[in-house]
Amino acid sequence: RLGVVATTSGPGALQPLCGVVDANLDRTPMLLITGLVARTNVGHWGFQDVDQTSLYRTILPASTTCISAGQTAAVLRSKISLARNQGIAAHLAMPVDLLAEAVPENDPVFRSRLPEPMPVQAPAHELITAATRSINGARRPVIVVGRRAHGAGPAILQLAERLDAPVLASFDGKGVVDDRHPKCLGVYGIWGCPGIASTIRVMNESDQVISFGVDYVKPFITDGRDLQGRSLVQIQPSPAFLETEYESLASLSGPTAAIASALAEGIMPRPRSGAIERFGDDRLAAMEDILERLARAERRHHELANPLDFLFALDTRLGPRHVLSVDSGSHALWAAMFVRLKAQQRILVSGRLGTMGFSLPALIGARLADPECLPVGVIGDGCFAMTGTELATAARLRLPIVLVVVSNGVLQNVSAQQGRPYGTTLSPIDHVAFARACGADGAVADGSTDVEALIDQAFAPRGTPFVIDLRCDPDLVAPLAKWEAATAATAAR
Repeated sequence: RLGVVATTSGPGALQPLCGVVDANLDRTPMLLITGLVARTNVGHWGFQDVDQTSLYRTILPASTTCISAGQTAAVLRSKISLARNQGIAAHLAMPVDLLAEAVPENDPVFRSRLPEPMPVQAPAHELITAATRSINGARRPVIVVGRRAHGAGPAILQLAERLDAPVLASFDGKGVVDDRHPKCLGVYGIWGCPGIASTIRVMNESDQVISFGVDYVKPFITDGRDLQGRSLVQIQPSPAFLETEYESLASLSGPTAAIASALAEGIMPRPRSGAIERFGDDRLAAMEDILERLARAERRHHELANPLDFLFALDTRLGPRHVLSVDSGSHALWAAMFVRLKAQQRILVSGRLGTMGFSLPALIGARLADPECLPVGVIGDGCFAMTGTELATAARLRLPIVLVVVSNGVLQNVSAQQGRPYGTTLSPIDHVAFARACGADGAVADGSTDVEALIDQAFAPRGTPFVIDLRCDPDLVAPLAKWEAATAATAAR
């Protein structure tokens, strides 16, 4: 579905930059319409005169200024078509004097239909056959899943069982397959620690990646020098999302579940080797080691909460209607590791840009797009400072979202990677008082809180947002993946 953003000129036109780039990198169709100074004032560097088209062309595939009322419908049609069919963000600037012009209601240009998205068609039998031939020729294939494979999880697991192949996920693909399944080895990439040692071994020992709905396959098929190290078979719901930067033995587009089922029927089944179970045991051992190290950690603030205690409780309470939104930061590492998504639950993340403050607007959007879903977000206190005022929007719209603020008073991911922490300490905020000032409700959680009772309170039917101010011990640091260092070391070997 196309998202539309409309802003004023000047600062209003610049404010959406981060969100629009985020949408474009995540291949989410969006149309940004911005106001512009009057055409007679363009180029004079007067009040709010910004060359928006030049600016947005550096970051978006399509940016245009509409210069006459007569072309408005045609330009709109063009930008909507590009956004919907190519999965991009497009920009259209509208001068203020043009917006005041009148166009006859009976102008035939307004009777033209907007373009519909290209229909999804199943690939030809010959393409399926070629893909199965490529898969049969691989020694150790690995299946990776991204968000565009949502709904195809059971069929993908059927293929994994017949191939005796492990399944890894990009962060936005978490939940496509059941996290509890023995073939699922978790999230791979910068959010993939602590399984990074075992998952890197899985990738190093593989010779082929079978990609379902992954927008960004580079981490799965390349080494630290960006050289393709394994063959690729890719499946996407639309040809617009197929990878073109790297060589692909087979590229299929169409209904993802049907393609997975067809591949499972066509491949030669393989005997169980036990390798996946050993990798899974290594991953679980790494996770248990982290929990043990946290239990032994020197803590100055025993009255504060351990974020994992809350996430473990949340993990058992998420049902089929819940949508989980996770912001960027150390809390995202915890969620990627220890929250298991099942029943094809959805996760919303800023997968490519890592935008701070992403999750609260994402919760609002999720509930507006699907009034039957139950959005739950996990956000750090630094991220909350970026977009927390949107709680007033959620309260005004009476959206029953739940937002967990992991409040530890520090930009932990940044601080953990600095030789000497600088500029990462946050001023304390009473997030519950802030929520109530915005028209929402909430409760504080610390080391003495009955977490189960608090989740009951947060998940109770209500017509307002609910904020949990989870006051956590800053001494409990998530193990950073050090992704670049790890892949560079792998390439050197």
